[in-house]
Amino acid sequence: MIRKIKNPFDQTKPEDYNCFGCSPHNKIGLKLQFFEENDEVVTTWKPQRHLEGYPGVVHGGIQSLLLDEIGGWTVYIKCKTAGVTTKMEVEYHHPLRIASGDVTVRGKLLKTEKRTAIIKASLYDGNDRLCTEATVTYFVYPEKIARERFFYPGVEAFFE
Repeated sequence: MIRKIKNPFDQTKPEDYNCFGCSPHNKIGLKLQFFEENDEVVTTWKPQRHLEGYPGVVHGGIQSLLLDEIGGWTVYIKCKTAGVTTKMEVEYHHPLRIASGDVTVRGKLLKTEKRTAIIKASLYDGNDRLCTEATVTYFVYPEKIARERFFYPGVEAFFE
């Protein structure tokens, strides 16, 4: 089952919402949109030349950003709270070529323990080749604190 994830941050304080990864208001941002597909959170993105490192290859820092962003949204949906990245181990398997087409990024919650969530984030090129993956560790806040400090609206706000 696939269902669209609504971006509730756009409704709560749009004037303060400028996330490079997911804000529709950031003029130079990626403007990512997300979907829940079974036990994963998924987004697609069209690579652009102004974000390349070597000619024709998406910069590794942008790839890491995509992996971290999918991890954050996985925390929102699967952990039902907000969190912050504490550690990210990235493995670059193959160059992510701009000419390969739309990128698919997937996040999956591997485990939670106490206030920690471990997410597996994977990035595929337009040919469905695994190019980059990361294990991302998040410190997750109790929902009450996430609502107060990070404007987390509750998991129900992400769906119709």
